[in-house]
Amino acid sequence: MSARFIWLVSLVLATGLFIALGLFWRSESDLEVTHHDMRGPSQATSFRVVQLSDLHMQRFGEAEKAIVAQVQTLKPDLVVLTGDAIDRADALPVLKDFLAALGTIPVVAVPGNWEHWSGADFPALVTLFADQPNGRFLLNERVSFTSAERKIHLIGLDDFTAGQPDAQLLLTAPSDDVTVLVQHSPGFFDLPKVNRRMDQQRLSLCLSGHTHGGQVTIGGWAPFRPVGSGRFVAGFYDVPGCRLYVSKGLGTSILPLRWGAAPEIPVFDL
Repeated sequence: MSARFIWLVSLVLATGLFIALGLFWRSESDLEVTHHDMRGPSQATSFRVVQLSDLHMQRFGEAEKAIVAQVQTLKPDLVVLTGDAIDRADALPVLKDFLAALGTIPVVAVPGNWEHWSGADFPALVTLFADQPNGRFLLNERVSFTSAERKIHLIGLDDFTAGQPDAQLLLTAPSDDVTVLVQHSPGFFDLPKVNRRMDQQRLSLCLSGHTHGGQVTIGGWAPFRPVGSGRFVAGFYDVPGCRLYVSKGLGTSILPLRWGAAPEIPVFDL
């Protein structure tokens, strides 16, 4: 076996290892924080909402601690978990540790498809969030928050892909103040009945996740997205009744890798 052949094999193996590390490794610096100022001209004081989507937590490790640290530096008035916080029924203690680490920041969550598919204990989820300061797990419900004399209304719907979102709640949205609709799977916003009801409203913001921004993209093209994504990939979309933001999320599903779709923490000043 010649020295040149050994060198070539070593080069190929090293290149393969480098690519594998690039695919699988995720550090604190990978977190992409996107800021979106959506205040009107008369609104000097903002209500800051931080969206955390698709955490898919199975442990409370360094990646999760980095997310908590980043959220705390952003000083939000409210954190919204837009589904798939966990994808295993036995991960409730992990979610509890994550929420405890966030401290006194109010946290609201809606379910994603994986909370349904994993058989997660929904009454336990309701209790878990209720035990947090100003925490709520919303399953086709509305809730309001006030901070610095600013009021925000949230409509939290069940997941479109695996649950039963109550579109009737869209007809009860208030016409004043700031109103945010939260629903995990963005394909919901392609439904004709949803479009008809949303046409009668003007919501401040709609939030979804689910797509992971494609999770693996090639030059911005996302060849694979989960069922329930509809036409959506990531970022802002104009849909009837509101501006929809689809987060790329933070975790991974099926394959433990991201490529071309960095984990994202969106921040909204409303």
